Amino acid sequence: MIQTGILKSFVPDNMLSAMNQLTPPLADNLPFGVVKLDDHGSVIIYNKYNSKEFADFKPLSVVGKNYFTEVAPCSNNFIFSGRFKRGVAAKEMNFVFDYVFTYKLAPTKVRVHLFRDSAGSNWIFVKKH
Repeated sequence: MIQTGILKSFVPDNMLSAMNQLTPPLADNLPFGVVKLDDHGSVIIYNKYNSKEFADFKPLSVVGKNYFTEVAPCSNNFIFSGRFKRGVAAKEMNFVFDYVFTYKLAPTKVRVHLFRDSAGSNWIFVKKH
């Protein structure tokens, strides 16, 4: 797995190994943000934590939109979307890093975990610091 830094993820290891079983209702019950993306960055799943804590989008309203340009444009940079693109190109992704969201809210410190599961699905997990 490609991984940068030594930051610890807040996502349990047993959950990472079972990502292909995560449905939108299950994602809505998690205590952190979950976004499932296709390889182009289009949203497949966007849970309620993201909606409540960050951008106030209704989860279903962002499905099909590009996460980096339409949902969270503050993440469209080398640090965030660049890591995503490198992980997709390598067909493996496991990046944990600290970040500051600035779109539609006051600067908010978060920890981000970008992950690609064994089935080739891409995930963004986000939790406030």
